[in-house]
Amino acid sequence: MAAAPTLGALGDRVGTERILSIGFILAICFFIPTAFVTNVWQLGILRFLVGISDATMIPQVQTLLAKNTPVMVTGRVFSWNQSFQAVGNVIGPLIGAFVSGWFDYGGVFLSTALLVFANFLLFRVNVANKAKTN
Repeated sequence: MAAAPTLGALGDRVGTERILSIGFILAICFFIPTAFVTNVWQLGILRFLVGISDATMIPQVQTLLAKNTPVMVTGRVFSWNQSFQAVGNVIGPLIGAFVSGWFDYGGVFLSTALLVFANFLLFRVNVANKAKTN
């Protein structure tokens, strides 16, 4: 709650895509060591830092949606965004439980880092394609 408005304003100054990319990179950098924690304090600190990386991403995604959505479908697009966020809140823990059953809790954080990396690559490809068409 404290970081998101500040990072949203920073996105206004330096660019939404740049801040979102930094958020992806920070999340990856914080998820990987979380897989190897040895005490609850390390886990707490790293999860706090993951929260900061989330605060860099969520406002930027909403800003990009607002900037790139035609006015006629804005409500629909934001509804999809909220719906998929809710679905992720349900399916994410189910997938995490499945992964931890197959591997361990460290595997959950490593697989999450891999998913974030895949999203980062998809985002960068989309930004590059958008730049080519403009």
